[in-house]
Amino acid sequence: MIDADLEMIDMAYAATTREGTVVQAVRKYLELQGDPGGAMFHYDSILDHSTDLELVTLDESQQGLLQDVFDSYTRGAGAVENPLISRGLEELKEGKILISDDVIPFAEFSKTHYYKAIFEPLGIRWSLGLLAAGKCQKWMTFTSSRLLETGEYTSEHLARGKLFQRHMARVIHILELLEEATEKKWVFEQSAQQLPQAIVLLDDNRRITFKNAAASSLIKGTSAICDKSTTLSIGHTSHERSKFEQWWNLLVRSPAIDGAIFDDMEMTPVWEIEVSRIGVQDNRQCSGRRWMLTLKQFPDGNALPLEYLMQRFGLTKAEAGVCAGLCHNGDAVSTATAMNLSPNTVRTHLKSAFKKTDTKNQVELAIKLVSRN
Repeated sequence: MIDADLEMIDMAYAATTREGTVVQAVRKYLELQGDPGGAMFHYDSILDHSTDLELVTLDESQQGLLQDVFDSYTRGAGAVENPLISRGLEELKEGKILISDDVIPFAEFSKTHYYKAIFEPLGIRWSLGLLAAGKCQKWMTFTSSRLLETGEYTSEHLARGKLFQRHMARVIHILELLEEATEKKWVFEQSAQQLPQAIVLLDDNRRITFKNAAASSLIKGTSAICDKSTTLSIGHTSHERSKFEQWWNLLVRSPAIDGAIFDDMEMTPVWEIEVSRIGVQDNRQCSGRRWMLTLKQFPDGNALPLEYLMQRFGLTKAEAGVCAGLCHNGDAVSTATAMNLSPNTVRTHLKSAFKKTDTKNQVELAIKLVSRN
């Protein structure tokens, strides 16, 4: 890993606090890979359909050309059907980084309408694809394109693709968590304040720079989490607190870490703390990087009665239970873990809840559920 890779990572996380954009991070990735452009295919894993296509070129002056080529293709073929993605989708879902020749032999691919309409006019020979997904409802499949004169992808390019994939999955997760608020152009802290999940922001030294109302209430009600002197401590005893501090020091020691899970001690009502990297700095001049902690709690029927959800929104008992769990945990995978269900079962209940509550994503659903208006 080189310093420029760390710069790419920082640029990705700058998008979470609106100090930068995902497109800027993608352009840095293209620059390091030596690729002239790429395409981001956005997919909703719960609604099971593609939601958007976003094109990016290293040279901004070429953006219009790339858009014209894709527009010409879609007018003739309808929705964008990338055979490299459709053929390699299952492997992409497994987290693999794929090169076009490994998915479809070039002799076969060069005969497809997609190749003749897009690759050939742009002089593209290879494509590298990755899927950035984690606990998110939304996934991003990203393909970058490579010219013949540049040469084949090497192990270095594959390693950078893996690095970019890991950090972009984390970025997409955070952006999705704050999506409803971000659309209203709130700043990061105001966005987090609206969430029913307990959210705490820290710097590298565990100094608290922000905690939302849900986190403040949770910390006041448990002895396992302390924010004395604006420094976060976890644990009932000095031994447990020391254990968390050692774990934290190991976490922040790595310059390329994207986040981690802490669940090594009893922290009732919290069952897991998810740590996610966000921006580099803020206007309070925090030390080094910034981190977002989601304090995930066991579902509490008293906090959000299932009967209330069933009566108000017409949910089944199973759907209401999953929705209550979502409000504490923030995503389908964590909710499934807390409730000992499969992620697919949770996604099925959430899809039904979207229809009954007239919402379109997990964040909008959670905010609507906790609103008594």
